Amino acid sequence: MKLTIAIALIIGVLVAALGPPIAAKRPAKSAYWFAPQKILPMTFAHADHKKEACVTCHHNFTDGLGFGNCMNCHVSDKEVWPVLEEQFHGLCRSCHEERDAEGKPHGPVRECINCHMVDDKP
Repeated sequence: MKLTIAIALIIGVLVAALGPPIAAKRPAKSAYWFAPQKILPMTFAHADHKKEACVTCHHNFTDGLGFGNCMNCHVSDKEVWPVLEEQFHGLCRSCHEERDAEGKPHGPVRECINCHMVDDKP
C-alpha cells in the first residue's frame, strides 16, 4: 500500500514537472504555409512514395502547373482551402487504408502523429 502511494506520488510529481507524456507528441496548430487559418503541421516523405505515379498527387502535372508543392494551391485557392483537411485525408489516408487492406506496405492509417509533425520540407 505504501509502495503504491509512493509510486503514484512520484508519477504525480513527474507529470507536474514535465507535463503529461503525450503532450510533447501533440503538434499544435500554427500558421503553416501561409494558410488563412492555423492548421496542423504536415510532413510528407517523397522518398517513401517513389513507386507512386507523381500525377496521383500532383494532379495538375497534366496542365503543366504541378511543379510547386501541394500547399501552394491548397491554402491559397479560396475554393480549395475550405476542404484542405478533407482532401488530404481522402487522398493520403485512403491510399494507406487500401494498401493495408490488400496486405501491402503502407503509411500511417490512424497514427495521426506520423503525418502531423513539423516538417520544413515540401
